[in-house]
Amino acid sequence: MLYFLFVCALLSITLFEAVISLVLIYLSFQAVRGKLRHGGGLLFPLLLHALPVMLSTLLYNPSQLGKAVERSLFLLSYPLGGLLKVNERSLLGFNLFLLSAGLLFVPLVLYKYKTTGQPALLWGGWFEVGALYTVFALASLSLFFYSRKFYYLLPFLLFVGVVFLSMRRSAMLGLAFALAVVMLLSFRHFPKRALLAVFGVFVVSLGVSTALLVEKDLRYRAVFEVLTGERTLSDETLNLISSRRWEIAKAGIEVVRRDFREGNWLPLLIGHGVNSGYYLEPKSPVGGVYESVLLISELIEKGFIGLLFVLWLYWVYLRFLLRFKISERGDYLLLPLLLALGSHLAGAVFTFFWDALLPLYLIMFRLVESLKGEPRACEPSPRAG
Repeated sequence: MLYFLFVCALLSITLFEAVISLVLIYLSFQAVRGKLRHGGGLLFPLLLHALPVMLSTLLYNPSQLGKAVERSLFLLSYPLGGLLKVNERSLLGFNLFLLSAGLLFVPLVLYKYKTTGQPALLWGGWFEVGALYTVFALASLSLFFYSRKFYYLLPFLLFVGVVFLSMRRSAMLGLAFALAVVMLLSFRHFPKRALLAVFGVFVVSLGVSTALLVEKDLRYRAVFEVLTGERTLSDETLNLISSRRWEIAKAGIEVVRRDFREGNWLPLLIGHGVNSGYYLEPKSPVGGVYESVLLISELIEKGFIGLLFVLWLYWVYLRFLLRFKISERGDYLLLPLLLALGSHLAGAVFTFFWDALLPLYLIMFRLVESLKGEPRACEPSPRAG
């Protein structure tokens, strides 16, 4: 099942969402039959996050109700991960599958970048390339730690390069967060020479990519010019560096101020609904969302209640991460499943909590959660799912 979900996610977002719809129906039957006794630590915040999203969209922007379902109810596919049965062999196979998928799609990504100026897979664009190649990089790294074979660092280097090619700072931030966690988890269990090799690969990739980005990307060039004193830090510069997030944040803050000033207490509690930037004043400069920083974008769309449960989800995930330990070699194979969600959450601080692939990340995390938190859920099986 895990292979199937990932293949669907790679091939088509429409196909993936159709499968997630079927998953929700299946989970509903399982819940009625009492088979979902352990829903996972994120289930309660996800349930309560869905309520303000659906209610506020129904009240204030009903034309976006389909999007509200996609951005709230689809996330409730998370418990599926607790029903999947895996063992070390199947996890090894899944990591090799991720590695192979990453290598297979590199020519397509580079071809689209050369012909269109935008790296892309079969669907999506910059963000999807950055997110998926972060997962592929983690898979190659997990295989390196598991097997202690240095040739797995070659695809790792390639995949990190593709992440930087995406030029999405959210992806780079997510990758940096994931690699920092890997280093901390591996520090006591792996030769320092090997850890230095991984760190060196990342630093070299970062240095080369940064130099290229300063040359080719106006945002990075502006940062360089500010640091060297060639440019002043004006509103115009902040907008350039932040991809207009400075302007978007100011518009979002004004929306919140107006709500307080006019006593719009219900929208402050449950939000204005999905894609409310199309009708609120001042309108979002980039469309439906006030995508600047998480606190502003989530508050406007989901209100204080929705924001509270998003922050609760962050807390539950980070608490699990702090308690997670590498106790045996096979645990390294869990790293892509554990950190796909973490890399997304780190990048979402400056983008938006929802992502089309978030249901997949949640299912992967729930699988790790069930293995490390509920040992009975891990039973011998020849394949994943």
